[in-house]
Amino acid sequence: MNIFVAGHNGMVGSAIIRKLKANSNNNIITASRDDLNLLDQLQVNKFFKSTKIDQIYLAAAKVGGIHSNNKYRADFIYQNLTIQNNIIGSAHKFDINKILFLGSSCIYPKFADQPIKESSLLSGRLEYTNEPYAIAKIAGIKLCESFYKQYDRDYRAIMPTNLYGPKDNFHGKNSHVIPALIKKFYSAKTNNFKEVEIWGSGNPKREFLHVDDMAEASVFLMNKPIEDIKSHYTKDIYHFNAGTGEDI
Repeated sequence: MNIFVAGHNGMVGSAIIRKLKANSNNNIITASRDDLNLLDQLQVNKFFKSTKIDQIYLAAAKVGGIHSNNKYRADFIYQNLTIQNNIIGSAHKFDINKILFLGSSCIYPKFADQPIKESSLLSGRLEYTNEPYAIAKIAGIKLCESFYKQYDRDYRAIMPTNLYGPKDNFHGKNSHVIPALIKKFYSAKTNNFKEVEIWGSGNPKREFLHVDDMAEASVFLMNKPIEDIKSHYTKDIYHFNAGTGEDI
């Protein structure tokens, strides 16, 4: 099995590779940013034309926390749309029939009913701070859905809850909540600070999932026979949530 992992150096991509390596029959294909610019359609076309690929895990994305999502809005929507359009479009062009697109829980409306179900997609307004990123990810879901409906391509999409784990981003302002908290408390400990400032009221609840568990769910879903998942598909729903089912 020839498997291309786009975004292999990221937190999710590297976790997927760790999971795939457990099966000696998997031939894992990666490409560094220097060798393959996913924002360049011609480079992506050339790569897929010259490389034998059976499956694609689309984990490549521009990601960040609340601060960076809100500050770099144009970068988040443009780069993510471009990356996923190039990969999914080229995969179809060169007859690669299996893709797993990795989305984000921010695709759901700000005030979606809890617990969030896949049917909540497009049922209300998004959280403004990460709206551009969310719109790009929604477009990726719909792109996979549309190629499935029009061309019968087996392009699937999985939506993780808030992830954490190895290779997370520990930037002081641009990270997600768990690495941000780790960084704050680590700095306080090493510098003997008397207190730590934490953003927000403390009232919101979050659901967290370790990235290795997300990788396991991704490989499981990718290799599930299409006949076994068609029962999940409806007129509007062609993606899968992945999480623990518990808030803290």
